[in-house]
Amino acid sequence: MQAPELAAGEADIAARRGLGAVLVVVALALAAFLAVLGADVLAWRGQLEGADVRFTQGAGDTAMWEPDSRLPGSLARRALSVEDDVAYRRAVQRFRLSRPRSPQRDLRDVALRSAAETELARTGRAQSDRKRRSQLANLRGALAFEEARSDDAQAALFLRRSLGEFREAARLDAGNEDARYNLELVLRLLQNVEGGSGAGEGGQRADTPATGAGAASQGEGY
Repeated sequence: MQAPELAAGEADIAARRGLGAVLVVVALALAAFLAVLGADVLAWRGQLEGADVRFTQGAGDTAMWEPDSRLPGSLARRALSVEDDVAYRRAVQRFRLSRPRSPQRDLRDVALRSAAETELARTGRAQSDRKRRSQLANLRGALAFEEARSDDAQAALFLRRSLGEFREAARLDAGNEDARYNLELVLRLLQNVEGGSGAGEGGQRADTPATGAGAASQGEGY
């Protein structure tokens, strides 16, 4: 074999050896990644159910819906198709953290209320489940309703906004008793407001039921 041909053969062998080494490294890295991803997926077992139970006892921490993970959290969520579940629960949690029944005392309260409204709207647009969209619309209506109760000058405006949300909630899920109750209540209150009465008159609502973030309440107002 001539020297040029020998050199070319040796270079080809070296290249193949190098490629083989690279493939081994890639395979090992992929195996390590899949092992870590598998561990993160297993960490989700029972996570949402446990967080729902804690949510019945209080608003909880915003990180409570996800387990500790080694990889970015969205990877395991996507693998399990639970992104909508987490987003829905976080939106409901935002609503509770905004303390809708409490008067807004400072800019922090205003920011919390605004963040809740934004989260409910964004999540409602992204959800495919009609019952969840109905629940989120009902909570948006509740926020507008509380604005009406705290602002006599614009009570009619906020009541009409809440009326639209409650109608949407009832349209999306005819079995949403809370939305139907709230819709009837707001219709009565709107008549009172436009007739000269205050937004806080004309009806009473029960306290917000303490349910898990993944569940709906049972027809007692929002």
